[in-house]
Amino acid sequence: MTTLMQQEIFSEPTMLKNTIKACSSVLPALKAEFKKRKITKIVTMARGTSDNAATVFSFLCPLKTGLVTSKFHPSIFTVYDQKVNLNDTMMVIISQSGMSKDTIKVMNDAKACGAMIVGVTNNAESPIAKESDFHLFMDVEEEKSVAATKTYIGEIFALSMLVDALAEDNSVDYNEIANNINALLSLFDNQVSAMAEDMYKKNNFIILSRGTTLGSGDELSLKLTECCYIFNRSYSSANFMHGPLSLLDSNANVIMLAPDSQFTQEFIDMANRIKEKDATLYAFTDIKEIQNMSTKFVNMPKTNNLTSPIYYGVMASLLALSIGLKKGHNVDAPRNLKKVTVTL
Repeated sequence: MTTLMQQEIFSEPTMLKNTIKACSSVLPALKAEFKKRKITKIVTMARGTSDNAATVFSFLCPLKTGLVTSKFHPSIFTVYDQKVNLNDTMMVIISQSGMSKDTIKVMNDAKACGAMIVGVTNNAESPIAKESDFHLFMDVEEEKSVAATKTYIGEIFALSMLVDALAEDNSVDYNEIANNINALLSLFDNQVSAMAEDMYKKNNFIILSRGTTLGSGDELSLKLTECCYIFNRSYSSANFMHGPLSLLDSNANVIMLAPDSQFTQEFIDMANRIKEKDATLYAFTDIKEIQNMSTKFVNMPKTNNLTSPIYYGVMASLLALSIGLKKGHNVDAPRNLKKVTVTL
């Protein structure tokens, strides 16, 4: 393995066992405090890849707990300096480094406004880890590549375990999910490479996904942008119908993340529209009808609402890695970027 990015992706099945162990020890006390404080609302605060993990959480949490879950805009505190009543709210701050000054300010202001703070980081010595009410530690070792890969999957594991704790669901075997990633990694040199070979000279892509997989569609978009310097846009396949559908023509390139799910027929209908407009379709899917309509596809395993964002998230990083390498880019250190980014 010649790049740090590839090493980190391929370490996920092992590293995620650390995430499971570290988070399991914290969740009982967190759940007890959640009940004690009579929390009725949950908000997330995150940027970049971490915000894509927050998108996954924003679907999983209400689906399993029935609780309102939304995203908090950091600028409410950092720019507008507006106080918000957070007395009945749990704020989940997701930050790989736990070091960004803007994130720390949001944490402090949210605490002053009454929020219960849960930090999700990969740095146990960071201010977010030490000053949150509860810290869910990914513990996947330092990520040296600028592009977040194992930490994205680690965040989804930690957040999903949080959801299960709040829902009092002990049925999920996270070790099995981690082990199953090995089968996905084995597709890198064949199916993923073949897709990347067909794609890497193109520079415009539409990415379509839906439901709990939407965050991993957004993550694929981010990875193609930062590692491959490719212009693209991620959409919910439902929102794509409200205007962006006009983009479809013979010059359009579409990537679908389409697990067999509640949205299967919608995905099939969309694939038919794409082909009717003579656009090029690439797909990560286990739906045979879509595979048959695709120029290239990766045959995905059967998933559910929890495993879809994890497995499709792994494939997003593998595709970006493969395309970036074929383009000759330094995927470990994309131009203009740093590991820790500070914004308002």
